[in-house]
Amino acid sequence: MANVNYFEVHKEMPGFGINVSVPNADIYLDFDSSLGRGSGVLISLIFQLPKWGFERVKIDETVVVTPVFQQYYQLTIKQKEELEAIIKSSLASIATALSDLEMLKHDLRKYKEFMDYFKMIEVGKKKGDEKLRLQGEQALKAIFIDQVDAHTDLPNQPIALRSIVARWPTIISDFMKLSDEDVDAQKIKEKYNVSEAEGVVLATKNKLYKEWRDELFKRAVEERFKSLLGMVEARKKSYEEYKEMIKPTLRRYKSIVDGLSKAGIASDLERAAFWRPGSQAMSLDTATIWAWKPFAAPEKYKSVREAPLDEIPAEKAGFKPEEIELLKKEKLIKSNGKVKALPMEPSIDDVVRKIIKDIEKEYNVKITAKEIFNARQKLVERFEKSVTGVTDYESWIFSPYFMFFEIPVIRAVIRLPNGTEIEDLMFNRFKAWVSTQNVIIARLIELEAKDKQLENFIKQMLGEAGVSLKKDTIEEIVSIDELVKEYTIKLEEEKKKEEKKAKIENPFKGIGEAISKFFEFFGIELKFFKAKVPYETPYEFAFKDRITKYYLKEVGGTFNMIVNFIKSSFGVP
Repeated sequence: MANVNYFEVHKEMPGFGINVSVPNADIYLDFDSSLGRGSGVLISLIFQLPKWGFERVKIDETVVVTPVFQQYYQLTIKQKEELEAIIKSSLASIATALSDLEMLKHDLRKYKEFMDYFKMIEVGKKKGDEKLRLQGEQALKAIFIDQVDAHTDLPNQPIALRSIVARWPTIISDFMKLSDEDVDAQKIKEKYNVSEAEGVVLATKNKLYKEWRDELFKRAVEERFKSLLGMVEARKKSYEEYKEMIKPTLRRYKSIVDGLSKAGIASDLERAAFWRPGSQAMSLDTATIWAWKPFAAPEKYKSVREAPLDEIPAEKAGFKPEEIELLKKEKLIKSNGKVKALPMEPSIDDVVRKIIKDIEKEYNVKITAKEIFNARQKLVERFEKSVTGVTDYESWIFSPYFMFFEIPVIRAVIRLPNGTEIEDLMFNRFKAWVSTQNVIIARLIELEAKDKQLENFIKQMLGEAGVSLKKDTIEEIVSIDELVKEYTIKLEEEKKKEEKKAKIENPFKGIGEAISKFFEFFGIELKFFKAKVPYETPYEFAFKDRITKYYLKEVGGTFNMIVNFIKSSFGVP
């Protein structure tokens, strides 16, 4: 799980958000059972949570297996090693396919160029454009001289134009002037004022050129172009298919996280008395489950701002103008720029924006408007189902206050020397929080960040994306097309233009800073440059009076219900 700082916003920003742990709702549970019973209890809890109205998701997972536990080792850690081999061979196949594709494309471009020359001659004759016809004709003659006629020399008898240019210095330029009608040596001699011997050579070469152009080369170019085009399309399709085929393998590979690769788990295991990897057959897997649902505290003095299924402008929901344009372009919101309302708006507020920065640093991804919208939309859709009555589970009350549970689970399976297998299920600090809507949205954005991190990994492995050249704290992953633009556009002249533009747009920036420093020297904090219009705080601010007496009590009761469910499943009173 990420170490994202979901700070106690009621302390830093009173009334703008809450994320407070419930006192005494922090427990360690440990149950020993026969093999399979602990797993059954965990699965029953996962299925029971939605029946109580909770949304739940697995946020993190690791596995550690000792080599002595052969059966399980082969199914887990060994499988990851096999996946590594598959990935290596698949990437090699993709590289080979790409290399073949590039070679075929190179040949196709060359033959496309030949086809263009024939097209110039054809169009030039049809439209009477002599300049266009000559352009195509000259190109084909140059190819004939360099690649066909140059190989006609006999031993000790040079007859190619390039070989006899020493005898007639202008013979190549004279040959380039010939038209299709110039096939008679005597007429060529008179028309171009050349010797009779040169006229004979030019007439012979022109006949050979016409036969090569119209009968041999044109037919070969058309057939080869058609063949290359088919091979390029086939190889392009196979290249794309290879990449799609390896994506599930890469996802499966990343899903098997070896616990020993994480410093915290590795250090804990080193100090654990029961952990004897060289002699004890055992496995250890961990998972962290998040569960949340809204609730309404009794005697709540203020009602929510919006009604279910209402539509509001995206600006009112907290989206920036540039983000709205991106969402419209991606067709995630309507052209009128409206979105469905949540219980508290703006839903994307300063608290969410602040936590997003922590998420970006933790996962090394750039959170865009798309991820923010998708996270918010998860709450919208769940509220919609509750209002329309299409949900199979407990409906959600339209409230901006949530109970949030973090359930870290550790499952150990130990095989004793006599063959007995024991399963131990630990809930290592099962905790509960009272959270406001904005904190829940931030947690959902973290889930989007995890998905984006995986997608970036796959794209980088397949050569579809790379690290942006922009100097930033986050190594933003961008598409190869964007990376090409960054390589070509980032010029020093453009930097100077931007700096000049910034000075023109904000000419008083330096003056404002100077005045601010002047007042700070005398211990006076300058406020008038950043004046804000006061407005009502969206959430509860009376922490000691209302949150402790009503909100924490509500969440604590649900926490005890879940704990009792787990205990009763193991037969513990």
